[in-house]
Amino acid sequence: MHKLTQNEVLKGLNIQKIDFYLLDSIDSTNTFAKEKPLNKDYLIVISEEQTAGRGRQGKDWYSPDAGNIYMSVKFRNQNSDPLSLIMGLLISEAMDAVSNQKINAGLKWPNDLLINNKKICGILIESQINADQLEYTVGIGINYSLPKKESWWGEIGELADILPREKLINGILHRITDYLENGYKNWKDEWERRCIHMGMELVAVSNNQNDTKVGICNGINEEGKMFLQTENELKLISSGECSIKGVY
Repeated sequence: MHKLTQNEVLKGLNIQKIDFYLLDSIDSTNTFAKEKPLNKDYLIVISEEQTAGRGRQGKDWYSPDAGNIYMSVKFRNQNSDPLSLIMGLLISEAMDAVSNQKINAGLKWPNDLLINNKKICGILIESQINADQLEYTVGIGINYSLPKKESWWGEIGELADILPREKLINGILHRITDYLENGYKNWKDEWERRCIHMGMELVAVSNNQNDTKVGICNGINEEGKMFLQTENELKLISSGECSIKGVY
């Protein structure tokens, strides 16, 4: 397994704006990043392993030392776009750009990435206020190789020749920093173009799992909320997740 280096993953970035940590093992890159002060524009943490990796809604994120990507980026954000959707889009675009071909990493609302209907990437976004400044920490996990996995987990190890870890990390970081510094005007159109369930029937599930709605996905609005055409009305789903028959 090729070990990551700072020079590779930060190539072409303005390192004067970055505090960088490259670790062999940590409980959680997000937890580590949140505990560190944000002294520069960006704080980036990458680890080869997480012993207590975290996903959305308090779920565990399986994080063995097996050549995967476990990364957190901490920053302040002046844009009003929904970060959870934006980050998924930026990662999907980075995969295409780095490989120089269509990887077809599809987006599933709100922020999962899938290849061949299997989840290959998860995103966890957390925020906190320090000295009256709102800070965001974005955790990104991308599966290359998993010694054990659930039926709906996917891997991209077979794409490693065209998507080496160090180049994919670098491509993602370039897109994140470019977005934060320059914005992304037509992100909604691009997100919908890469969405795997536009016009499909799905089940929207609330965060507490107590409320479900069945309907057809009719896209999203500028706030990242999903339009769901139920049998009786057009609903706007603001939080939770969605389940697609035959996928997960």
